[in-house]
Amino acid sequence: MNSVLLNQANQDWNSFVNQLSEEEKKGLGEYADAIDSNNLFFYTASKDTARFDQILSRLPKRYLYDELAIPVIYQFYNERKLHELAYEYALQAEAFLAEEAIPVAENIQHIFNNSVTRHLLESLKRSLMMVRGLEARDLPLITPDVVNDKRILSEFILNEFVKASRILLDKIEGIKKNRHEDRFTDLLLAILKLRFDIWAWGIHDQARKGRSTSGIGAGETDLTIESGGNTIALFEALILSGKNKKETQKHVLKSFGYVKYLDRYFMVVYYLGAKARVDSTWASYKTDVSTAAFPPPFAFDAQKGFEDLSSKFGNVNHLRIAKSCHGSQGVEMFHLMIDLSQ
Repeated sequence: MNSVLLNQANQDWNSFVNQLSEEEKKGLGEYADAIDSNNLFFYTASKDTARFDQILSRLPKRYLYDELAIPVIYQFYNERKLHELAYEYALQAEAFLAEEAIPVAENIQHIFNNSVTRHLLESLKRSLMMVRGLEARDLPLITPDVVNDKRILSEFILNEFVKASRILLDKIEGIKKNRHEDRFTDLLLAILKLRFDIWAWGIHDQARKGRSTSGIGAGETDLTIESGGNTIALFEALILSGKNKKETQKHVLKSFGYVKYLDRYFMVVYYLGAKARVDSTWASYKTDVSTAAFPPPFAFDAQKGFEDLSSKFGNVNHLRIAKSCHGSQGVEMFHLMIDLSQ
């Protein structure tokens, strides 16, 4: 662009407007968008970023994605090192032109085809590095819906369990012969580690104590989820093939015995019984949990009972999901039963 000519044109326009009467100036209102569109080129040439951004925030799409405007706006974003905004603008412009069936000029298509630049990738990499340093409670707020669409940390973690359980269900046939919960949990743990690594979260297998109920292998599993060296959640797992009050209460009470300061705990139940008894086992499991002898700080909130969370997640026919509240501090326990029945 010729900055000298643009500056002269802007001065001429301002002189013209100043000569108008107040009534005549009001008449310019119907041309406001066209005037803004023209001013956009001047503000770009004069590097007036504040006025440039103001115009962009109010300009209608037909001006915002005009054939002449696209290269100017895209380039100015990049000159300001706003590479992610430039990329987003290019995507939006491409979508608008396609939706309106507007032919795309060769120079515009070149922008669309080459919008993933080295500078953009470096900018995205820096952003991802900063994401890994965020507090755990903030991560759900910036995570794309396609990755995890839950915004509350507890539900965010629960959704990771839901997604991992789908993979577990697909891969489970090869490990069903070993019926101890540790074998299922080892696979679930491996899946969760892959999903959590991008957030710089860790999932750790605590020391397994005693012996399993089957008499072989390690004792029951207790795992913690950590962020920045701080434990943010704990989960415990067990196998049920039907009502088993003793095992259910033993496992659910053990969760509060290891780490007592958390806001959230997770119970994962692998159901290996008959298909016809899934729902009755889920019902008896909840009854057994509600009547367990929780220590006073974690007393089961009978008034709230269990909140069914299944409707918050998609494709969960293989799952039963609920939340219970404990004690006066609002500690939450999330219950996930995975149907592995034949």
